Formats: sequence, C-alpha cells, structure tokens
Amino acid sequence: MKRLFAAILCLCLLAGCGRTDSTGNTCRAEDEPTVGAEKAEPIGESFRIIQEQPENLLLAKTDGNSADVYTLSLRDVELTLDGNAFDRNEPGAYQDLPGKTLTGALVEVAYDLVLETYPGQLAEVTAVNIRSDGFDDRCALYLRVLNDLWAVDEGLNSDITMLSVDLSQTGLSDSEQAAVAWVFGGMHDISETMTMSYEELAAEGYLSDTAPEVDGIPHWRDGCLFTITEQNGQDSIHVEQDSKNITGADPLPRTEEESSAACQLPPAEAGQGQSDFCQPVKTEGGEPDALQNTVTFDAQKWRSALGAYFFTDCTASRDAQGHWGDYTVGAAAIS
Repeated sequence: MKRLFAAILCLCLLAGCGRTDSTGNTCRAEDEPTVGAEKAEPIGESFRIIQEQPENLLLAKTDGNSADVYTLSLRDVELTLDGNAFDRNEPGAYQDLPGKTLTGALVEVAYDLVLETYPGQLAEVTAVNIRSDGFDDRCALYLRVLNDLWAVDEGLNSDITMLSVDLSQTGLSDSEQAAVAWVFGGMHDISETMTMSYEELAAEGYLSDTAPEVDGIPHWRDGCLFTITEQNGQDSIHVEQDSKNITGADPLPRTEEESSAACQLPPAEAGQGQSDFCQPVKTEGGEPDALQNTVTFDAQKWRSALGAYFFTDCTASRDAQGHWGDYTVGAAAIS
C-alpha cells in the first residue's frame, strides 16, 4: 500500500513539472526571480509640471495637444524622486532639483481614471515619480513675461472679461501653451481664456472692424491678446514689421544708451510695473554668463490698433540643468 501511494505521488509531481506557463517555463513558481533580470521600467505617462500648489500640481502631457492639461492631487499620494522616497515638506527636499522647485520637472504618473473637467483630473493614482533629468521651466519664464506685460499700461486690460495667449511661435508644446494660458487667466480672474492668434480671433468674430472694406480701427472690445514670439535667429526688425501690420505701431527709437542697457521703458512708464526681469543673468562670480543656452523673443499685448504694448529683443538664458533665469528687455514700444 505504501509503495502504491509513493508511486501515485511521483506521478503527480511529474505531471506538475510537465506543465508549461505562458512564458514557456516549467516547474518554476510564478514569483520566482530570474537571475540577471533587469529592473522593470516605471509604468505611467510623462508630464511636465507647469505649476506647483500646496495640494496639487498642474501638468501638461509631454508632447500632448491643447486638451492634455491635468491636475494631480497630492493628498494621500506617495512621491518618489528618481525612484527614491521624496517628502516635499522635509527640509532641503528641493536641493537636488534645478531651480529648487518642482515647476519645470518631468513627472511620471500611473493612474487609472481621468475626471472629465478642464483641466482634467488624474484619479486612482498608483505611482508618482518625479525626475531630476529633463528639467525645463520655460513655461514659468513666459508666465513672468506675461505678468510683466499685464502690469505695464494696465488700462489696456483693466476691464477685460476674456483673453487669448498666443504662444504658437515658441518652443512650447501645445499642451504647455494651453497650460500657461490657463494659469495666466486664473492669476487675473479671467475665466474665458483662449490660445488663438490674431488671425484666428478675427476669423472667429472676436475682433471688430477687421474686414478690409470697413474703414475702422481693429479692436477687441472685451478682451486682450498676449503674444510671445521667439525670433529663432531671425532679424528682430522682421518681427517688428509684422507687428506693425497688426497694430499700426512703430517701435520706440533706441538711443546708444538704450542699446547698451536692457529694460529701458518709455519715460512715461519708467518705474511702472517693473520687476526683477530687469536683472541680467550672471554667474556666481557676478559676470554675465555667455555659455548658457539663450532664447530671444518679442512679447506684446494687443487691445486695438491704437492700444498695444511691446517688449522687443528680449533675451533669457538657462543653466546646464535647464533652469531659466530672469530676462532682459532690449526696448519697449507702444501704440
């Protein structure tokens, strides 16, 4: 009897070893580690952090479209930085991040649900991993530019109920452009925010007196258009001529003193609305850093052909880690 039982047991063991799993392995537990196997890559989608708030992050999906803007609640979510535990409230937690901030960092998020609002809300989040590589806070730079434009000649935007932010001629992705516009509108309590260009606004009927047969002054009765255009090596005169076609404004004349000193505003505006953007980017030794990546751009806000304000030949630099410093304004123009 004992011999019969032993024989049956051996047959059962052999039958078990003869089974093959989905990977073709035999006689191995499912959770048995494979010697020499590489660590699995994090599962989740990649986003750029556009704004950090105490309880949530505003995200733009990497290479996403204008609808790919999301909020991520930080309540009950464990964060990691390059795979290691990360506590935002711990002293010195931001020391390893460029700019000592999460704004501009890439983040990988694993989630199962998106609540259909705008911005969308990532829900049922299972993992959030912040990356120290790939940092680029150009969105934060352009938000500073937009806010500086808002502050000068505020009469142009004091009574608006809508605005459009055209960043289509910058290096930002469509999702980043939409996120910047949404943040900018929220900063000034403007709920109706768009990302249309002048031509698109005119085509959609937002602007008045734009038809060639109408002898009037093009204007936006209820809104203001903010535009940033990167020059990408083009002569800045070309950009100014394009602006003149829209606004009828000529750039203010530049003297030798203005050419050598950045952030020169017209006398009537001197001291009004100026911020730290007037400070040039310097190295730790106090000298201008010519080795950084730079961008040159023009910025304007437009209410009508006789109501616009320009920053021209603006320059900003970023360090090796991707953090953009303050920017300088070559000259200002009004119409």
